[in-house]
Amino acid sequence: MSFDITRSVRPHISPAASYTPGVSPENDPSVARLDWNESPFPLTPLAQQTLVDYTTANRYPEYSQIRLREALAAYIGTSVDRVIAGAGLDDVFNTLAMTIISLGDEVIISEPTFGVYRHMFTLHGATMVDVPLIRDGNFHLDADGILAAITPKTKLIVICNPNNPTGNLFDPLAVERIAHDAEVLVAVDEAYAEFSGISHLDLANRYDNVVLFRTLSKFAGLAGFRVGYGVFPESLMPYLRQAAPPFLNISALAAEIGIASLQDLGELERNRDWLVNERERVAGALNTLPGVTAYPSATNFVLLQLPVANAGEIATKLAEHLVFVRRYADPALGLVDHLRTSIGSERENNLLLDTLKSILSE
Repeated sequence: MSFDITRSVRPHISPAASYTPGVSPENDPSVARLDWNESPFPLTPLAQQTLVDYTTANRYPEYSQIRLREALAAYIGTSVDRVIAGAGLDDVFNTLAMTIISLGDEVIISEPTFGVYRHMFTLHGATMVDVPLIRDGNFHLDADGILAAITPKTKLIVICNPNNPTGNLFDPLAVERIAHDAEVLVAVDEAYAEFSGISHLDLANRYDNVVLFRTLSKFAGLAGFRVGYGVFPESLMPYLRQAAPPFLNISALAAEIGIASLQDLGELERNRDWLVNERERVAGALNTLPGVTAYPSATNFVLLQLPVANAGEIATKLAEHLVFVRRYADPALGLVDHLRTSIGSERENNLLLDTLKSILSE
């Protein structure tokens, strides 16, 4: 008798890959790793000292991560009773999905956007409804289309602002209109908020259906420690606490590093300012290359359109020169002729610019 493993698997889970991460090698200083939107900066001095001094790995973390949540709440400017953290922003989304998504529920997204949304909510049994961004020289949120797409099965609308991979900010009036008119939860993913100077905390304070998602991976450079968080309506918090995993899936060390990083806010802000200035320099240089269009960005990356039918060929040539950027091979996203590059160190950025110029001249 042969055992059919598919009888044990939840029917809506498929082994087909639905999210493709970056491909650059890890921990190789010789490459320009510009496909993960990581910070090029090391830990802040206080965080580095915390790492050196840490000696209590034999002890469990705080069960509710109250100290970390207090630090996050103070940083963003809200009550600790509204904050849930997790091992990266994906983990906080997972807690929300565990709380609200049932098989057959609908989640509205706007492609092209962060690919994890489709993958994660599908795993929880949701049907994804795509209301594409409007393409008219940039990428705009279709508020009318999103509101028209709401059905009795809709549980959540996800808005990534600034958006990944396009890098742009949406019209704030469009975002607020959705929050005001939609009688469902609206999650605003502002993972790149610090680079844009814009926060939607005011919306979360005025509308009891708005959820904010933030991370320390980008602005604070803690991608390897996995600390994300969300600001939720108080009415939803009792249910989230039931769905959240023990210790919020955050290690004791990661929590201490997160707290220390936020105590070094001046250092983080200086790093942020350098990245914003460097972003503008890189975008300006890209726009001088024949046939290249670098879109305006409010993040730590730049999306660029290339004068070729398939930018994957350019990405491959860049990788041969140890420069790794993000490509989008799925034709449904409409970005086959685009690449996305993170803003890295000055050396990495110059290597990208020089190598791309050379490849295009060929």
